[in-house]
Amino acid sequence: MRIFKWLILGTLLASSAAFSLSGPTVASANVKARLVSEAAAVGPGQTLWVALEFNIRDGWHTYWRNPGDSGQATTLTWTLPPGFTAGEIVWPTPHRFELPPLVNYGYATHVMHLVQITAPKDLKVGAPVALAAKASWLVCSDVCIPEDADLQLNLPTAGAAGGAATAAPLDPADAALFTAARADLPSAAPAATRAKLQNGQLVVALGREWGATLSQIKSLSFFPYDEDSIEYAAPQTLTRTQDSVELTMKASTPPPPNPGAAPSAPRTTVRGVLLATEQSGSETVTVPIEIAASVVGSGAGKTDSPGTLAAAAETLPLPSMVLLAILGGLILNLMPCVFPVLSIKAIGLVEQAKKHPATVRTKGVIFAAGVVSSMLALAGVLLALRAGGEQIGWGFQLQSPLFVTLMVYLLLAVGLNLSGVFEIGGGLAGLGDGLTQGDSYQASFFTGVLTTLVATPCTAPFMAAAVGAALTQSPVVALAIFAALGVGLSSPYLLISFAPWMRRALPKPGAWMDTLKQVFAFPMYASAAWLLWVLAQQTSALGLGAALAGAILIGLAAWAYQKSKLSSAGGRVAALLTAVAAALLAVFLPVRYSGVAAAAPAGATAHGGDAWQPYDAAKVAELTAAGKPLLVNFTASWCLTCLVNERNAFADTAVQDVFRDKGVTLMKGDWTNRDPAITHALASFGRAGVPLYVVYNAKSGSTEPLLLPQLLTAGVVHDAFTNLPNRDLK
Repeated sequence: MRIFKWLILGTLLASSAAFSLSGPTVASANVKARLVSEAAAVGPGQTLWVALEFNIRDGWHTYWRNPGDSGQATTLTWTLPPGFTAGEIVWPTPHRFELPPLVNYGYATHVMHLVQITAPKDLKVGAPVALAAKASWLVCSDVCIPEDADLQLNLPTAGAAGGAATAAPLDPADAALFTAARADLPSAAPAATRAKLQNGQLVVALGREWGATLSQIKSLSFFPYDEDSIEYAAPQTLTRTQDSVELTMKASTPPPPNPGAAPSAPRTTVRGVLLATEQSGSETVTVPIEIAASVVGSGAGKTDSPGTLAAAAETLPLPSMVLLAILGGLILNLMPCVFPVLSIKAIGLVEQAKKHPATVRTKGVIFAAGVVSSMLALAGVLLALRAGGEQIGWGFQLQSPLFVTLMVYLLLAVGLNLSGVFEIGGGLAGLGDGLTQGDSYQASFFTGVLTTLVATPCTAPFMAAAVGAALTQSPVVALAIFAALGVGLSSPYLLISFAPWMRRALPKPGAWMDTLKQVFAFPMYASAAWLLWVLAQQTSALGLGAALAGAILIGLAAWAYQKSKLSSAGGRVAALLTAVAAALLAVFLPVRYSGVAAAAPAGATAHGGDAWQPYDAAKVAELTAAGKPLLVNFTASWCLTCLVNERNAFADTAVQDVFRDKGVTLMKGDWTNRDPAITHALASFGRAGVPLYVVYNAKSGSTEPLLLPQLLTAGVVHDAFTNLPNRDLK
């Protein structure tokens, strides 16, 4: 809807020129604007009301704080004397303007935008002050014209500190304007208001706490503060029961998060103005009422209750969330994503088994520190980006083609090091040797860092709920949960480091270790090849070609570096320059070309002969309301667990037969590249990463969604639909 909105607005703007005006009072052909004060003077520490007044030409209108389907809210940018502060605009109740198929909210004829100005307590009495503001607005009829004006209000100073100014109001006419403006402001609700999301509808409910007001309400309309929270042009239906009144309207799809909340979090509060027409005796009055209601339920197509998974995760006590994170990190060691890096750990363990026990324990602690600190760094970036409005979740860095390309280089370099193409230092602690000039403690640390980076494509059981809950908590609590996840991930290695009987079970070091090290290079090459496949889903052929060329350059840099160690002084310099140039060029290529987007696939993707439709929240709501079985597969090309499940469970012949016989609609939420709609859908189930498998209408007469395990078997998927009668897929 926002894209449509700006397309319409842009079309209207294209037909008109913008106007910029200045002066104490400015007037265009459509709007006369001025700043007006309720008091004739200002005193030290005094708070006074100032208003931006518009007198608007007949047939034209300006816009409210939420302009609706198109338009732009009026803004004020103040330039005040030192120590003065200005509040936000206090918005009067708007009117509804219909330009089918659009609906806008704003003002016609006349409007007062009230603002509170506070003077400093040390204001010197006697010297006049100038309150200046740049006002910008959009005025529309069948065309729209953006206008702005530099306005200034000069006021004398008078009165004592903290007291009211001694001068009288400017004149009775201005005093009447402020009185009328206050009467047009929404009043506070007389009691609590409830709201819920149900089958794609937002329902605002006024309960018995509203008392006699309920019986007086004849009609209601809702003006939401938050943009894109409802479909503005959709009808709003009033229903009445014995002890409540409900207003039902179509929610946006998906409903966006509240301002200031994590971008992928479900909406938790609905705020706005209820315009109530009330019958009091023989008199009919229109009363604007400001409400803020907590929302029960979230997510399109679900009939939610306070017991949803998202709500349950948010209400878990911190110790429980920490325990879930530790268990999730522990199980993460068994996930397919982490298998490649186990080779690095294995080499390190065999190498360290011959060391002094104190050294082994220290390296275990340092490895754990590398895992935990990199987990915290990753979490910090994730939280910062989400706070800045980015719709991202767990594994977000793998949604960047540039990051994926650099990971290809890193894993390729690890493989080349293990294969003996180049060596930095003589230790066998893994990648860390290559990064730290043979310092084995630092090698352990960077092995932990690599473990975290390679682990992020997956979410393990228990971990998913913990990460989802973490992203709804304060930064301190969220970081504690991510730290616990790192503790769980590093705990097996740490346990072996501190358990002599486990170390004694390891084979003794010997010449066979060089062969083992070279064998372990191939999982690294396989991982690099897998990431190249992921990159092919994200970028263009040009971006993929740049990454392949860069991989060749990384090989050249590794060879040249090793050659420099065996060459004379002159040859060493030439080889080192070659290595540096090759490495720099390898990095330049993806920086330059990886951002070229991949061509969108034509039509639905197919797996096992059954078409997977792209995820569509509105379609989910439609199918759920119709009682049709639906499986939504939230996945990503960089998620190895997802791919294993798709190739095994979903491709199973018996599962394919169930999909066909039961008439199951298959829908795929592809999160390979960043997608705010899918991020929001994941958050509505208390998740921040993939895989997530949601089954709707798995049982006849049930609309509650069923979440399947993250590690799927054909039997689990088959059993999810066995209670349904056979039907044709149409």
